[in-house]
Amino acid sequence: MAERIAVFDLEGTPCLHEGSVIQVNERGYETKELSIPCFRCGVCCTRYQVRLSLVEARQIADELGFDWDEWLDRYVDQSWPGADSLLLRRRKRACVFIERVEGSNITRCLIQPFKPSSCREWKPSLYRRECREGLVKYWQLTVSRSGQLAGAKDKLRDFHSFIELL
Repeated sequence: MAERIAVFDLEGTPCLHEGSVIQVNERGYETKELSIPCFRCGVCCTRYQVRLSLVEARQIADELGFDWDEWLDRYVDQSWPGADSLLLRRRKRACVFIERVEGSNITRCLIQPFKPSSCREWKPSLYRRECREGLVKYWQLTVSRSGQLAGAKDKLRDFHSFIELL
């Protein structure tokens, strides 16, 4: 059976952030580094244009069932001068494969199961500017200097409940 662990910051407040935290478990207290799960705000998908290898591009085209030339015309930024890599096109100032889930605070990646390595390697954190922006924009939450989520109690509760469902 998995061990239940409660995570608190140094002030005793439940936390979800990277950095020094205290975990309370059956053996007592220990300090551990933690990372926050992606809360799917999509801000990172609007900040950067995704670069991918030709192999990754072929895989995406194949997974989506597109002819290679058609996929290149439809999804690749033709202004990229690279010969060994491609840039995904942007639509509405975001990655062409991201869409907002109507009536919610989250986005959906249409190529999630086979997304490029640059996307897979992105590590969300409450210390990242993009993640902080998403918290403010979609959850009306901020991060204090000590790394605490801050905001109205109902917003904090809703956010924590959402994270638990991920």
